[in-house]
Amino acid sequence: MKLLRTFITATALAGAGLFSYAVVGERPRMTLHPYRIHWPPVAGLKILHLSDQHFGPNGWIQRQRLGKTLALITQLRPDLILLTGDFLHDDTGLVAVETLLQGLPPARLGVYAVLGNHDYVLYSYGELFRNMARQLRWAASPRRKLAVLTEELGELARLAWRIYRNDRLRFATIPNDVTELTHLLQIYGVHLLNNRAMPVPHHPHLWIAGVDDLIEGAPRLTQTLASVPDDAHVILLTHNPDLAFEPEAARAGLVFSGHTHGGQVILPGLGAIHTQGTRLPRSRPAGYFPLPHGGQMIVSRGMGESTPFRFRCPPEVVWVEVV
Repeated sequence: MKLLRTFITATALAGAGLFSYAVVGERPRMTLHPYRIHWPPVAGLKILHLSDQHFGPNGWIQRQRLGKTLALITQLRPDLILLTGDFLHDDTGLVAVETLLQGLPPARLGVYAVLGNHDYVLYSYGELFRNMARQLRWAASPRRKLAVLTEELGELARLAWRIYRNDRLRFATIPNDVTELTHLLQIYGVHLLNNRAMPVPHHPHLWIAGVDDLIEGAPRLTQTLASVPDDAHVILLTHNPDLAFEPEAARAGLVFSGHTHGGQVILPGLGAIHTQGTRLPRSRPAGYFPLPHGGQMIVSRGMGESTPFRFRCPPEVVWVEVV
């Protein structure tokens, strides 16, 4: 019996330690992930890629992470800065977005961005359960309460099943102020490419295209790429990497994306619990990917997270040298 109690205590302490590490151990860290990409048409180009800040309330983890990010990128001299969405967790993060934009290093050829699903809305587990409580409270009879409880538990079961199957998630949405975010990007000279493309200054044969978010926006990939001249080389920005596997994306030689957060929690032997996408494997939900149509894609692990956990998947900023 004493051995059993010792085992249970040790297991509980180990679990508490791992949980604490996932909450406060990796999340304040920030790494610079370098890549060397072979793409001869634009050899020599240096690109800084930032994604999935998920800025929200001004807590100590966010302050540390933002400070470390700015310290990492200040000394860099990129030609291009690419921002692939999910600036916001909720509207309280607009102040941190402005701090990041103020701290970006000069980019000789400009700063370009697309929006992510969280820039439009917050997905709230708290709101999900509060809505369940409200529905039960408003039910007029015990029979109706039972029906509501059955319905809400069924919705939770369907959500858990979508997580298990690694399907896209959408639930309990609370609108974010995407208009204010868009205005802020414009103030700081960021080219917002939601379903549009434009040539890169001083590089007449290089274009950057960007599409709206796949879940909360209205992406028009075909229409966006149709505006690019036939002899141009294309960099495509899409928050959700699923769009890079569409046949129309074959027009792009290099794709930058985020959204998966690298899985956030990577379990040994099992991979990511959930990747927020459907086309990348749980075993490798971020990094460098050769695409079926011959292009190349980099998916960032992101700077923040949608739920407050990271395990074996620290946040990152991406630095690319094209050779």
